[in-house]
Amino acid sequence: MSPHPMSRMAFCNTIGILLILALLSVAALIRPVRVTTEDRSLVIWCWAWQKGRIDFINSITSRPVMIRFGMPWRFGQFSAETDAGTEDYYTAGLYRWNDAMATQRTAGITYCSEVGVSLTFGNKEIRVRGGCIHAELLWPPS
Repeated sequence: MSPHPMSRMAFCNTIGILLILALLSVAALIRPVRVTTEDRSLVIWCWAWQKGRIDFINSITSRPVMIRFGMPWRFGQFSAETDAGTEDYYTAGLYRWNDAMATQRTAGITYCSEVGVSLTFGNKEIRVRGGCIHAELLWPPS
């Protein structure tokens, strides 16, 4: 005896709905990031909870700067680590750099350094010497 045609249809509908929900869940969690330098462009696939990091040497103070950030919906949750003199170079001593950075949200970031700059997402690191790195979140759309 063959199954009732409506039960087969209900089963297919249920599988279809579950498949759509699974795809939407993955789409909500992935963060494709296009990274562009002067000589190449690549897409790095990240998770929404992953952190990113920019490291460079300030060419004026010759001191290292590390900027960390998250990407739940946009690049955000920025925080910087450097010495007091380099922070004063960026802020003229008028405000706390991390307080100002913590409120920023953006779909794209660009950092340049004559000495060198590296961008890290998870275990993927891109380095540039004497140039710029641009990273752009491709998903979710702006």
